[in-house]
Amino acid sequence: MAATALFFLVSPVVIIWLCQRVPALDKIGVVTLCFGLGIACSVGLAPLVQSGGGEIASVQSSIAEVAIVIALPLLVFSMNVKSALTHARGALAGMALALFSIVLISIIGAVLFHPLLKDIWQIAGMSVGAYTGGGPNMAAIKSAINGDDAVFVTMVTYDLLFSAIYLIFVITLGKRLFGLFLRPYQATDSSDSSATDDMAHMMDESANSYVQLLAGGKKAETLSALLLSVAVVGVSYLLASAFPAYIMSTVMVVTITTLGLLCSLVPAIRKLTNSYSLGMFFVLVFCFTTGSMIDIDMVTNLDYNLAGYILFILFGSLALQAALCKLFRIDTDTFLITSSAAIMSVPFIPVIAGALKNREILLPGLSVAIIGYALGNYLGILVANITLWLTT
Repeated sequence: MAATALFFLVSPVVIIWLCQRVPALDKIGVVTLCFGLGIACSVGLAPLVQSGGGEIASVQSSIAEVAIVIALPLLVFSMNVKSALTHARGALAGMALALFSIVLISIIGAVLFHPLLKDIWQIAGMSVGAYTGGGPNMAAIKSAINGDDAVFVTMVTYDLLFSAIYLIFVITLGKRLFGLFLRPYQATDSSDSSATDDMAHMMDESANSYVQLLAGGKKAETLSALLLSVAVVGVSYLLASAFPAYIMSTVMVVTITTLGLLCSLVPAIRKLTNSYSLGMFFVLVFCFTTGSMIDIDMVTNLDYNLAGYILFILFGSLALQAALCKLFRIDTDTFLITSSAAIMSVPFIPVIAGALKNREILLPGLSVAIIGYALGNYLGILVANITLWLTT
């Protein structure tokens, strides 16, 4: 299995190397390429996964989980938190519109699909938990409403498939499409030299930004950032292990992000400016590995009614939120990052920010995604009960 793990770790390095030498690939973006090529690899890996007794799938899952938890603190170590949160007001408003859109569209969809789906109220509640918070919220709501096990397993499978479709849409066409009628993002005022200096090390979106990780005078800084991130993850795991298993992952993500932000308040840590590029490298590993986990065969065995309801939530809420953002004059990037914060949750925020080529919006995106985690259980249980009342 060591060779399998090495494949997932080295493949993003090869993609970066190719982007550094082929400008056309670099324009596509390393994030998009890693996710897309990961999906392409899933076709070839499928027979190996099926015949490997679960070992390859276990390696894939472990690498994806470890990569993203290591990435999260690295991405915020070198940020000026005060400067980033100054620009978070639009994100808070955008997230409120995202949550409202998902709740409303889920209820409307439940009424429409009620004749086609048994126990639609359970499906609606778990869907809202997943698409305002994340997978842990869906599992918690399933326990809270005594949801059917078979329905839950099917929804977990479809969540992986359709969330991948949503993610591909957002990182490839989203900004171009919604930018046609939403106003553009207003970057930090260039006259604010301190804000510009704080973000300077994050502004290079090209594959060349990863060169600094192993540059002569930067190796010690890279190693220090990595060790500190591992320490943050270790402490977070110990704290989260004191909580019940069904909320452990949520607590761990919140703790990792909080400790990372606290570390960023220490000047010596904030000066580890290449920690962001190192974090983005682990995001690339996450993207490639997650893409390789997509089971293309799921498409051939769809429950079309359930699939239709989930797609109605995903793209119906996206359209409604876009209309509301137009009404409230919220920009394209904030709309996409807050929609993604709700639909995809915390681990995917760096992916979206990288695809949008807007690193200023990362911290506000992480902040509102954590709000989604906190509210997901409440909203899911509320929608389950409202839907039960409406459909009985």
